[in-house]
Amino acid sequence: MTQNSRHCSALLLSILFALSGFKGEAPVDAQGRGKLTGIVTHVADGDTLDITSNGQAYTIRLDGIDAPERGQAFGQQARQHLRVLAFSQPATALVQDRDRYGRTVARVIVAGRDLSEEMVKAGLAWHFVRYSSDRRLAALEQEARQQRRGLWADRSAVPPWQYRSNRSAASQLPTQPRSPAASLSAGPYHGNVSSRVYHAAGCRDYNCRNCTQVFSSRRDAEAAGYRPHNTCVIAHR
Repeated sequence: MTQNSRHCSALLLSILFALSGFKGEAPVDAQGRGKLTGIVTHVADGDTLDITSNGQAYTIRLDGIDAPERGQAFGQQARQHLRVLAFSQPATALVQDRDRYGRTVARVIVAGRDLSEEMVKAGLAWHFVRYSSDRRLAALEQEARQQRRGLWADRSAVPPWQYRSNRSAASQLPTQPRSPAASLSAGPYHGNVSSRVYHAAGCRDYNCRNCTQVFSSRRDAEAAGYRPHNTCVIAHR
């Protein structure tokens, strides 16, 4: 068996273990530190991935950053960028801590690159200052802001911790019944940059891969040359 064949076989085995759903906790010392090496077998979002080592999958939260939630603008782009950087690649996780959900928090190195730094540099994650005082991450965020990379192209970008807080607060409010027509007409609207179709919040494709253009109103979307989805955006009456 050639070296490439052995590598492919090992990678396939790691993926099969990961897909089985078997997950564990990364080994740590008394100070909550440790080191883990393996293959990146799953990318959940812009700051969370799985590393499979010796047949066991570990869920890793990237240290020092907070990426847009998958329901937010740029959430899908953040996940895709991290996937391009890391998926199926050998990785080393330098374990820092565990978060309140029990996930391993680590700086992950792939091909000599720190994934936390790469995500902030690309403008697809915030420096998570509540839990990190890393000067390098702070400088990279400032640079991305100045260059208006990624999410910084949107001057009204909402930090994910604020998004989560707003969503939690909204879930505590008494709900008012709304008609299906009203729910499918609600903004903001997401425009598909490929098809030039815009979708309301109730649309199935609201967060599609190419739905990266955000409009506050239908008028703005149509002024930009987008047309409403023919079934999920209620026509003007």
